[in-house]
Amino acid sequence: MMNIFGKLAVSGLVLSFASVASAASVSGSTDFRVTLPEVLVLYHWDDAHLTLTDVVTPTAANDSDAREISDTTTRNLTDVLGKGAYTIEGTAVNSSIPDTFVSSASANVTLKNSWAVRSISSGDVTLGLSVQQATLKNVNNQTSTITVSEAGLASTGAGIGGSATAMTIPSGWKGVQGDIKFKLDLTNANNSGEYNTRGIAGVAAESANATDTFLLTLTGLSAS
Repeated sequence: MMNIFGKLAVSGLVLSFASVASAASVSGSTDFRVTLPEVLVLYHWDDAHLTLTDVVTPTAANDSDAREISDTTTRNLTDVLGKGAYTIEGTAVNSSIPDTFVSSASANVTLKNSWAVRSISSGDVTLGLSVQQATLKNVNNQTSTITVSEAGLASTGAGIGGSATAMTIPSGWKGVQGDIKFKLDLTNANNSGEYNTRGIAGVAAESANATDTFLLTLTGLSAS
């Protein structure tokens, strides 16, 4: 009988050691997460002023003044002596605009690096360009106008797609810069002086954004 109990006691001791050895390794894990809000940052010029100056290249036709252009054709009249009036007729003076003044009524304009974008979003963000007011009016005579047309965005940033008026820009905090390009039509510009969308001289007030020529809109993809 003593031998049997002795064997059982020994067996129980062995089992107890085995149980302690199996509990020597315990592991667990923690999942750490961060949620960033969508952040859209649009940098842009608030005012741009193009001043055109008159540059004249002297030519043989400019006898004494930059804007005095001679027509060297002689108009002749032979008529009898004693009349009360004489009219010398001939071909009209050549009044075509010389290249030294304006070579074209349309001009291409670039506002270089006039905007920049930074973003943190769940995908590509979109920068849109629209023309709010296409007509620039002379501040002294508002019937004299310059017209803005064919406005578009341009950029050399990586991964940019879309169109000139709705450009897609990859999300990223590194700034992406770009230009605004457009045409000016000077056909109906008949007065000197400043032209702008308001017809009032000077920089537009901050509260007058609706009268600005261009509108830039940056749109993101809000996280669900």
